[in-house]
Amino acid sequence: MIKTFTILSTLVLMLFFTNLVQAQQLFTDDFESGTASPDWERYFEAEDLISAVPMATAPDPLATGGNYIGWLQDSDGSYTGAALSVAGTTDLQNYSIEADVYCYIPDTTEVSEYTGIAFYADSTIDTYIKMVCDFDASQRIRLYNNHFDLITFQYTFEHNFTAADIPGGIPTEEGWHKMKVEIRTLNADTTAFWCYFDGNLLAGCPIYDTSDDRMSSGQFGLFSFKQDSNGVAGYFDNVVVNSLVSSVEDNSEISLPDGFSLEQNYPNPFNPETKISYKLTNSAYISLNVYDLLGREIKTLVSKDQASGNYTVSWNGRDESGNIVPSGIYLYTLKAGSFTESKKMILMK
Repeated sequence: MIKTFTILSTLVLMLFFTNLVQAQQLFTDDFESGTASPDWERYFEAEDLISAVPMATAPDPLATGGNYIGWLQDSDGSYTGAALSVAGTTDLQNYSIEADVYCYIPDTTEVSEYTGIAFYADSTIDTYIKMVCDFDASQRIRLYNNHFDLITFQYTFEHNFTAADIPGGIPTEEGWHKMKVEIRTLNADTTAFWCYFDGNLLAGCPIYDTSDDRMSSGQFGLFSFKQDSNGVAGYFDNVVVNSLVSSVEDNSEISLPDGFSLEQNYPNPFNPETKISYKLTNSAYISLNVYDLLGREIKTLVSKDQASGNYTVSWNGRDESGNIVPSGIYLYTLKAGSFTESKKMILMK
């Protein structure tokens, strides 16, 4: 009976994640219609808007691309070489944006030129955040906002990923690369970023923004920059934006049998340990397990018969082998007879 229940629960979990992924896509543009999506908007007033151009326009073709790609450039230098096209709404939060981006490696004697993706943008308050490939003499991937402090000569929020933080190091040749950022508003004071390059999570993530210019929501976009009279041509393809809002809490609101309840872990977010409480009004064989967002079981916290009562267990952020798991969102699931309830928790390092 328990084995059958476990198999059915696993299938339900797999279906849940499949439906979640299918349901959470917010935006996509591969430019294959020959025109850019009508949802794109100008961030800068009267600036050039992203458009679709033939693949042959790019310095090199994208192997996973089609006949068209996106092109974005401050061709008249009206915004000192910066070009930014955005989509979505300014109240959008907790999402990921990914795109194939053509990345430049300028001569170290030239001014910087770089391309990337933008997020949590809001032109009404003149704020946006971006992740760009700044592969000139500085050799870095930069995550930063657009607020430069003339007293400190630094951006009010900035994090640099150096060669040691990037699996495979800094590219030595110009070309196409996959860039992705997951952005989550954790609370009233903190926004967190998980940054990926060519499918690899960059070391040190998540990165936290607690600055005075912190954004809690905003549009997503594409960015190119070169400080000269006509900027630099930014080439992009396969733009995909997904919601990161989990429906686990919504699912847990479904009418469930009386007698059992699962509480939100505390603290949340946590590091290095959190406590999970649950209530049993009837004796039962119960299991309490931790899963990652792909549905893989990370840790079994409880698996035994228990009498009625209130229980609290701790999780130290380690898997069954005792290894520390990466920062991120995890699910914990309580099962007791026909009762199943899940909640999410965030491990922050």
